[in-house]
Amino acid sequence: MSQSLPHRLLATSLLGAGVLAVFLLVRWVLGTLRPKGFPPGPPIIPGLGNLHQMPIQKPYLKFHQWAKQHGDIVGLKAGTGNLVLLNTPAWVHELFDKRGAICSDRPVNHILTKHVFSGPEEKSIAILQYDEYYRRWRKSFQFILGPAGIKRLLPLLESEAASLCRKFIDSSSSSDYEQSLRHWALAVPLVATTGERLSDMPADYADKLCHSQEELLSVLLPGAAPPVDIFPVLKHVPEILAGWKAKARQVRKLLCDDADNYLVGAKKTYAQIERDPESVGFDSLLPKIMKEQAAAWDKDKFTETELAYVGQAAVGAAVDTTLATFKNLMVAFAAFPDKLVKAQEELDRVAGDEPLSGERIGELVYLKACVSEVLRWRPTTPQALPHVLTRDEHVGEYFFPKGTMFIANAWTIHRNEEEYEQPHDFIPERFLDNPFGLRPSVAAADENLENSGRRALYAFGSGRRQCPGEQFAFTSVLLAAAKVVWAYDILVPPGGRFDVSVETGFKDGTVTEPVHPEVVFQARSEKKRAGVLADAQRTQDIARDLLGLEF
Repeated sequence: MSQSLPHRLLATSLLGAGVLAVFLLVRWVLGTLRPKGFPPGPPIIPGLGNLHQMPIQKPYLKFHQWAKQHGDIVGLKAGTGNLVLLNTPAWVHELFDKRGAICSDRPVNHILTKHVFSGPEEKSIAILQYDEYYRRWRKSFQFILGPAGIKRLLPLLESEAASLCRKFIDSSSSSDYEQSLRHWALAVPLVATTGERLSDMPADYADKLCHSQEELLSVLLPGAAPPVDIFPVLKHVPEILAGWKAKARQVRKLLCDDADNYLVGAKKTYAQIERDPESVGFDSLLPKIMKEQAAAWDKDKFTETELAYVGQAAVGAAVDTTLATFKNLMVAFAAFPDKLVKAQEELDRVAGDEPLSGERIGELVYLKACVSEVLRWRPTTPQALPHVLTRDEHVGEYFFPKGTMFIANAWTIHRNEEEYEQPHDFIPERFLDNPFGLRPSVAAADENLENSGRRALYAFGSGRRQCPGEQFAFTSVLLAAAKVVWAYDILVPPGGRFDVSVETGFKDGTVTEPVHPEVVFQARSEKKRAGVLADAQRTQDIARDLLGLEF
């Protein structure tokens, strides 16, 4: 009998383990079923939900199909997780604006929070939840990204736009084009954030910044790493069998170094201000915060590490969307030359014989419509980033459990055939009829459209998580485009037409941009060529004076 006891204990243990495994499996399978009162959506497979139907590349195209099949709001199951697509402005307004206090968190991403930004003070924009710190963090950006900040930065933006336009005279390769765009997009955000000029940084500074962002995406894009947030057991696979862990560690070092660079630069500017306040003629974000915190007793202060990531977010919010939007606009002008001709006619009429100054860009009605249309036609973030619900919530006939993820489906919102004339085509004229680009009959039917909560564009997100760099990016692109369109014909490179199909002509990723963004800039006349050179010198002198630099 004594010999059989261990066997009975082993059998009991195995039975218990088996029962537990079955229980966990059943609970998992039940969790992948659609909750009661959930919005309609495609059929699920128990144990997977809709995971087997979600494409890795350009998921917004599949989302668009589901919106056509199932309606204004679509419910999906990502394993046991609940994912809801909001396909109309009314639903986005209902969840992200009216219920913004409970629908503004982000999903917790294991790779980001445990491997890339794992320190308690490494508060990257990618992992911030909607809390008091986030609100303080976002408020600080208003100094450079709010209307008053942009107005203050306008001379610097114009100088960089004129410098970019001048570089196109001598540009001879696609690498020149990419590098010129990176310098243009980064120069003003850098000086506005830390006080440092890009011209004083190492030659490869802009390239390294873009590389670190690309490496971050390389571990976050669907398919780049196992879906550890959906199948938590994958988190425990040893690194020797999980290459994504080593990759995440490399990305962590790149991004930590990048954040530290902003802090070091800001400290240098702040030290210079303390030595000689008159020697720094321009207030930058991080030195301003340092100065205010040194004189304040408020306990809610940014630590040095937090400041480093504030700097990283400020620059990132301004650069990524600016680059993508400008590339998309130049491709559109090359692919649709009749639209370029109309924009050139407007610039010739408004500006005359000299490039338009920054203070007058508000007069460019058609060019502004072109920028709006490119953001509708090829939105920078076509599916935006998810918002997470912090409690159970009923909305009309639907029930959303706590933790439900919502996506404002910008791609579908911008392609509603009932609201937009020929929505798949690039037609800037739609924004001349009304600021929302809608069919005139639709706009006329809603007399309260301006106050309905509807946004003209959904390319920068919505609600309390809307990208703080939206107006900065729009102004930067409009100003640079005004200089370029006045001076150049924008042509397709030798060899044929552009591929502007979203399926094959645009990259996979979180930001929509062309696979081949290169275009040919051909000066419209020798007089305009001379005007480009003179404008670059004039605006550079203004910028140097604003920054308090010696000649």
